[in-house]
Amino acid sequence: MVIIVHQGEVKVVESFGKYVKTLAPGLHFLIPILYNVRTKVSLKQTPLEIDPQSVITKDNVMVEIDEAIKYHVTDVKAFVYDNENSVVSMIQDCQSNLRGIIGKMDLNEVLNGTEEINMSLFESVKDITAGYGLSIDRINIGEISVSDEIVTSMNKLITASRDKESSITIAEGKKQSVILESEAKSSEMQIDAEARARQTKIDAEARAERTKIDAEAEADRINKITEAETARIKEINKAISESNLNEKMIAYLGIEAFKQVVESDTNTVIMPSNMTELGNVPVIKELWDKTDK
Repeated sequence: MVIIVHQGEVKVVESFGKYVKTLAPGLHFLIPILYNVRTKVSLKQTPLEIDPQSVITKDNVMVEIDEAIKYHVTDVKAFVYDNENSVVSMIQDCQSNLRGIIGKMDLNEVLNGTEEINMSLFESVKDITAGYGLSIDRINIGEISVSDEIVTSMNKLITASRDKESSITIAEGKKQSVILESEAKSSEMQIDAEARARQTKIDAEARAERTKIDAEAEADRINKITEAETARIKEINKAISESNLNEKMIAYLGIEAFKQVVESDTNTVIMPSNMTELGNVPVIKELWDKTDK
């Protein structure tokens, strides 16, 4: 018996119902009656559409989800002999695991978590299907369908959520505006205060400098007056010292000066500080008597 096996597939050979070997692609010869080909198995990647199934979410919403699987056979003997129908077993495991994954998620998470569901489903079934002689290359959930009532409720919820987010955004905008205005006013007040402080400091420094200059000028004036007075007194003392005046002459000069004051039209009379000395009183009285009333 001549057997031809095409590329991408194998054929299982039995002898009296017992597995003998797997024929690879090519030309093979079998002894009739002793051997026979039981089945042909494709090793190519095979796409499979799974009918939609109803699944209940965590928040008790009924949804319908379909799945698409791509798989290939990795162990021909296990694929043919270990299961009555390995493909059906794979489909049932995928559906069962999908129900478990969706049951732990809210509807909103299901609708927005397609990639997460795909990854979780792939991880949960890849090791199981290896026992069927199969390997899942990729698994994707398809369309997620919900009832019209749920769609209406979701639209209302989305609208309310958007309104809420809009209100929050507006409130945040007003809040930021108030904060910015407050910060601007605070900054302006701070700048004004700093400017006033600088101006006050400059004015104070100017006043201090002016006071210092005035004080130095006054001190210089006093020093010059003092020096001039000191020089004048020294000159007077020198002149007196060089004039060889005695005490009687000095007393006479004082009396003459006092006489001139008394003879003036002024109402003010200057009394010498030593008038209490008894020796001077007669002289003053004598001058007073001679003065025209």
